[in-house]
Amino acid sequence: MHHAIEYQHFSTPHLQVGARKRSPTGQLLRVTQGAALLRLGAHELLLTAGSHFWLCADALAAFTPLAGSRVDQLTCSLRVAQPAQAGWVQPTPLLDALLGSLAGWDRDPDWQGAYGDRLRVIVDELLTCPIAPQANQSLQAAWQALQAGKSVDVQPLAAAGLDPQSLQAQWQLLQAARLLRSGSKPAQVIGKLGYRDETALAEACQQWLGQPLDTLSQSASA
Repeated sequence: MHHAIEYQHFSTPHLQVGARKRSPTGQLLRVTQGAALLRLGAHELLLTAGSHFWLCADALAAFTPLAGSRVDQLTCSLRVAQPAQAGWVQPTPLLDALLGSLAGWDRDPDWQGAYGDRLRVIVDELLTCPIAPQANQSLQAAWQALQAGKSVDVQPLAAAGLDPQSLQAQWQLLQAARLLRSGSKPAQVIGKLGYRDETALAEACQQWLGQPLDTLSQSASA
């Protein structure tokens, strides 16, 4: 990191498979459009538009934005005072307004100027925000049912602006990508996840990842 606090706003036209790793920094993740998955410990959490999640430094996690999502990411060095627990942040209006102002920032992002001042105020404001271990339990319950292949109450997903079929397709492909990157062969993935054949898996890769199947297989052997 060049500075103690850094900010990034990005859009993801395709599914972006996040690597499971430990980061030496704390991170505030805010989804402003679409949805993302956060694999934290044994749980795979669903972050929908409007979600704010604080991820502590050194937590073992994988962050996977889904296709069509927009995300704000605030990264904090351990030199900066920050929340001591991971969880769902209940943001203040000021926190959201400041993050929104940085998403459309068109001036010099000077750490010593207004840009850096806003970053420091954001972290100060973050320290006042309640953080909860759980949020929107009906939505998470629907997501857990979808993961497990059980009957799903689609109302919480629809209320969050999500298409259950699209979510299911991307979740299936995310699992496929993880298996391929861990060394599984396409035939093994097809049998385990229920794809019709290798052509169906390849089509899903092209649709949701925007890349051919063989790039995933190659990354496993690299």
